[in-house]
Amino acid sequence: MNLRLALLAAVAASVVALPAGAVDLPTDPAFDKPAEVRHVRLGPAQTKPVTYKEIRCSYFAGIMIKEWDEQEIGDKEISYVPAPGSAKPPCQKASLPGERKLPVSDLTVYFLGYAGDAIFLGDADGANGTIGFFVFDPKSGKQRFTDTTKLDSKFASIANDSGTLKLGYVRALTGPCSVVTDGADCWPKFVQQSGYTGAAPDCVAGYKQAAESFAADVCKAQGGDQNKCLADQLARRADWDKTPSVVAFDVTASISPDNTAAVTPTGGPAQCWPSD
Repeated sequence: MNLRLALLAAVAASVVALPAGAVDLPTDPAFDKPAEVRHVRLGPAQTKPVTYKEIRCSYFAGIMIKEWDEQEIGDKEISYVPAPGSAKPPCQKASLPGERKLPVSDLTVYFLGYAGDAIFLGDADGANGTIGFFVFDPKSGKQRFTDTTKLDSKFASIANDSGTLKLGYVRALTGPCSVVTDGADCWPKFVQQSGYTGAAPDCVAGYKQAAESFAADVCKAQGGDQNKCLADQLARRADWDKTPSVVAFDVTASISPDNTAAVTPTGGPAQCWPSD
C-alpha cells in the first residue's frame, strides 16, 4: 500500500473537517497552506487493510480543489470551484455550481498543491528516481507546464509575477546513454537534451553509491550473512554501468502568460545515478 492509502486509513468519520495536513501527505512548503481539508467518505475500497473511497476538498483563498479518490493509483477526478471571499463551497460528490474538471483523463495523478494562482498535480508513480509534475491554470482550466523532478525533492520556490509563473526545482532527466560507459560520446548528447551547461557530474561515484545502497536495502530485508549477500547483489548489478544515466540539477522555469516556457539551469552541481 502506498503512503497516501496508509494515511487516509486513519480517517474515521464519514465527513471530517481537519486542520491542513492532519491526515494528508506531507506538503511542500513552497505551496500555499490550505485553510482546511475536508474528507467525505464514499464507501470501502478493495484494499487491505480497509481504506475508504472519498471526496477530498482543500480550501485556499479564492478556490476549492476537489479530488475524487477511489483508492486506486491516481485520483479518479480532480476539479475546482471558485470560492470568493470567505466562501467555503460544500465538499460533496455531486457537482457544484461553477465547478470545473481538470482534463486529466489521460494522466495518472494526484493533487500536489496550489501556489502562484496555479494548480499543481504530480504523477502517481515515478520512474528512474524521477517523477513528473503538471501545472494547470484555474482561469482557463488548461495545462500550462509539465516537467520531471527528482523523486522526493521539494520546490525551491513558486511565484506569480504579473501572470508569469516562476518555479525553482531540481530537474531530473533520463539521458539516451550511459555517461559511465560512453562518457565522451554520451555527455554531449545529454547537454543537448537538457540544456545543462555545468560540469559533468561524477557518474561513476553516483552509480557505485546507487548499487551499494540498493544492495544494502535488499540484504537488510533478507537477513542472514550480510557480507555474502552484499557481494552477490553487487555482482548481479555489474551491468548497471551500461544503463542510461539520470542526471538532476537545479533550474528555474519561467512560464509566460501565453504559456511559453523557458527552463534555465542555475549553475549548481549536478547529481547522477543509473536508471532502473
